[in-house]
Amino acid sequence: MSPKIDNLPEGGIEEVLGQLIEYVTRSEEERSEEKEEQKSKTPALKFFICRAHGYQLGELRERIKTQLRDEDLNHYPREFFESHLFEERRLDDDVSHVIITTPAYERDDHFVFYLKDGYLRIFTVERRKWTERTVEKLINYLPSLDRLFVSSNDLVDIINEVDGNIDGFTAKYNSVFDEVGLSLQLHGGKHKYLDKMEEQYGVQPTRLEFNKTNSPTIKSNATLHGYGSVPWIESGPPGLGLDTTLGMTEEYVQKDKQKFEVEHAPRTRKLSESHSQEITSNWFIEDGKGLPRLEDTEVETIQFEPGVGVDGYTTVELVEDVPHPTEFEDREIPSRERLIEKLREDIVDKKDRYEFSEWEDGNFLVFDTIRNEPFSLTVNERNIQVHAKETTTADSLSDFYHIIHDEFSTDYQVEKHSQKVSV
Repeated sequence: MSPKIDNLPEGGIEEVLGQLIEYVTRSEEERSEEKEEQKSKTPALKFFICRAHGYQLGELRERIKTQLRDEDLNHYPREFFESHLFEERRLDDDVSHVIITTPAYERDDHFVFYLKDGYLRIFTVERRKWTERTVEKLINYLPSLDRLFVSSNDLVDIINEVDGNIDGFTAKYNSVFDEVGLSLQLHGGKHKYLDKMEEQYGVQPTRLEFNKTNSPTIKSNATLHGYGSVPWIESGPPGLGLDTTLGMTEEYVQKDKQKFEVEHAPRTRKLSESHSQEITSNWFIEDGKGLPRLEDTEVETIQFEPGVGVDGYTTVELVEDVPHPTEFEDREIPSRERLIEKLREDIVDKKDRYEFSEWEDGNFLVFDTIRNEPFSLTVNERNIQVHAKETTTADSLSDFYHIIHDEFSTDYQVEKHSQKVSV
């Protein structure tokens, strides 16, 4: 049974989360009993991380009421909101306790909401069966919340940043360019086993298990989807489990900002005099408007006529990190032409959410009808460059990468190039 509302103290995230960590803390004797019974005595501590667009603590019920007043609201979110009750109690300026009640099962599920720097972290010790039915649907159905999604390289970096030792994983490979789809799991082992699986089969990690043994021992795992859990922490000096859990959530946030935040949008400004701008880049910063494309990575000065100015650019580049698996030596490595063809057929044209135009081979102007945001694509050899427009946000860029990873190819990692252009 999860902690009840009276047991969660008012105070900052350290005090509140500390109680949930205490819930999954085990003595050596308790761990021995669990091993013998092959069953955990309590659910794991879990966290979910979302971008929060204008979301404020204390507003949950009002936001749900606003959703329900929308006559165009889809059947599924409407049914979810109407079949559950929501209670929120502020514990501190940036922490609240949320209870989602499912009357049909006479069940209350408890969550800690922690809002900081525009990101909502949600902690709970409820079982995953119930988080999928409650808070995960809540995240999905509230327009102001968006789950994070990171690359496999970034997931490894997150674990390294909290000094975790990888001892298990789920790794996958899929690609529209061949018929092979693989999913491998390993529980126990070392990081080198993951490296061997990547070399042999071309798989990339989607979930990592890890431990920390610098007293007390912490067992944890993390996924690409901004989700992680801490099944147990060994009894010992206080604070280490708290630092690791909060540290993981902070690393997710930093990776999301580094890879998807639109720091400098290509906004055009009216200028009364002709001017020149120095641009250090080889990325196509804006389509149309007579702006040139830079082919080489170097400082180039561009002379603009009166009336046009560009403030900056942000490009998220999906870099094809092509493994050469020993088990699939005949695997197809697509040409640029083949990549353009499949990107057009399987993504921008096939998916209902995208409308697009193609003005020359390998260059697409795309409109995301779900986000109501435009962006453009350029295929550079076998990499896919996603260029932010004036109104593009991290949501569209992250969503596109998520779709590429899940439905196109797991071979892509993420790099971001952003620059403020001086006048």
